Amino acid sequence: MSGGTGPVFRFGVSEISPDADWPERAREAERLGYDTFATTDHLGMTAPFPSLVAAAAATSRIEVATYLTNTALWDPEVLAREIAGTDRLTGGRLTVGLHAGQTGTAATASLTAREKRDRLVGTVDVLDRLLTDPAHRPRPLRSPRPPLMIGANEPDELELAARRADTVCFIGAELPPEGGFVLIGPEEFAAQVATVRARAAELGRTPELNTGVKKVVVTDDRRAAADSLRTALAPHLTAAQLLDLPSLLIGTHQEIAEQIRGHHDRYGLTSYMVLAAHLYDFAPVIPLLRKG
Repeated sequence: MSGGTGPVFRFGVSEISPDADWPERAREAERLGYDTFATTDHLGMTAPFPSLVAAAAATSRIEVATYLTNTALWDPEVLAREIAGTDRLTGGRLTVGLHAGQTGTAATASLTAREKRDRLVGTVDVLDRLLTDPAHRPRPLRSPRPPLMIGANEPDELELAARRADTVCFIGAELPPEGGFVLIGPEEFAAQVATVRARAAELGRTPELNTGVKKVVVTDDRRAAADSLRTALAPHLTAAQLLDLPSLLIGTHQEIAEQIRGHHDRYGLTSYMVLAAHLYDFAPVIPLLRKG
């Protein structure tokens, strides 16, 4: 909680290392106060759903999530089976994050970006149908289905997320087909958030708003850190723009907490996912945002 009158923030940590000790990492995330422990869905990394089952078995409170499932890699009905089983085996602690996908296999290499986004839409349709069907998912632990998070960046993804997602994940970057990412500026980020919030309001919906944190830098010189990051990470943006991005958290722990409060006031963000590499760097911020 955040004092009873302020926003309630939720923080997750995403493990991407194929060599990670999943049970131990999940226990540590839970001990440090994180709300969610997540895995990604890239080939060459640990299979996401077994990893989340192992993480949940080693913990008692923390939720688990895919951040994000690459729908280009999955037959939707097979994915629904994996989700239903994982939700059961994790005690109903699963959130399903979905994205159109950046990379794939030889079988998906011929898919255009448009076709990948169409597959995302089709997957959401299938999951909504099958995961609410008692014949497919008997004795559901949560009704009507596990929460869906949709990663969005393109206009049609933003529209889909506004209409269908329980949590909207703002990617905050362009994703070139060859891999990596190119950060978008704060003005473009703000425009995306405004689009989703306005469309969701039209539909009478209030999804949770999330973003993934690319870097956490604990420092007493925010400007110098931003200048250093700019050279390697985003030469097309100014240091001032980097300091205004929700996907980069830079400063002392208190300054980062204030940055997150400011992002809530500007964008309505209440959910953040940091990389496991920053598990300990970010952890001291959590109690600062929950104390009364």
